[in-house]
Amino acid sequence: MLIRFNISKSFSSPFISINAQQKNDDLLSMATAIDKIVNQEAVTGYQNEKRKLISLYQIISIHTESKKVLCETKNGTYYIQKRIYEMKELLPQKLFIQLSNSEIVNVTQIKEFSLSPAGSYQVDLSNGRRTYTSRRYAQIIRKELLK
Repeated sequence: MLIRFNISKSFSSPFISINAQQKNDDLLSMATAIDKIVNQEAVTGYQNEKRKLISLYQIISIHTESKKVLCETKNGTYYIQKRIYEMKELLPQKLFIQLSNSEIVNVTQIKEFSLSPAGSYQVDLSNGRRTYTSRRYAQIIRKELLK
């Protein structure tokens, strides 16, 4: 599938257009998924006692730290009031992957994978943070992402 950017000062706001010879089920499901990610699905995050809605496409990773679940974005880190397993159910499976019991990352934010001597993967994210998979999830990642 071809992805093309059309940049012009004449556009007042960004929009997505799907061009095809005819409408089919695949295109409709793609449009629904894009709409969910960009417009509908959001996570409520808290930072300095302020509440903010975070769109799914802005999320880099969701991980636990000191028994709190944190949502990392390019704009900062937010505390969220859901558990990791609840977030896994909420997030689209094609866009997010679980690296361990304590971390889920946005697949589009992964810069590179490298195999560590312990049998897990080192994962470098787009924001410069480095994380590791658990050995249990390394097998799942190998099947799903590194085909």
